Amino acid sequence: MKLKLSLKNKEASLEADVEKLVEEGMDQKAKNPPKKTRYQIKQEEKRKNEELKQKQFMQGMFLLLGIVVICAIIGIVASIFGI
Repeated sequence: MKLKLSLKNKEASLEADVEKLVEEGMDQKAKNPPKKTRYQIKQEEKRKNEELKQKQFMQGMFLLLGIVVICAIIGIVASIFGI
């Protein structure tokens, strides 16, 4: 970027390398990604918590289903042997 002032001729000229300025701006944006707002962070935390609750719920249901199946098998085997 060049700035020339001439008081005798009452002239002022300004030269700028626009491409270089744009590239520098793009580099700055690449280095510093846009920051998340508090609302976005809270929403992400809520979503993660809901996913974790759903995962734990499904694990509990599979465990309960396994226990019911084992009890049913034990009941069938016991009825066959007449215990």
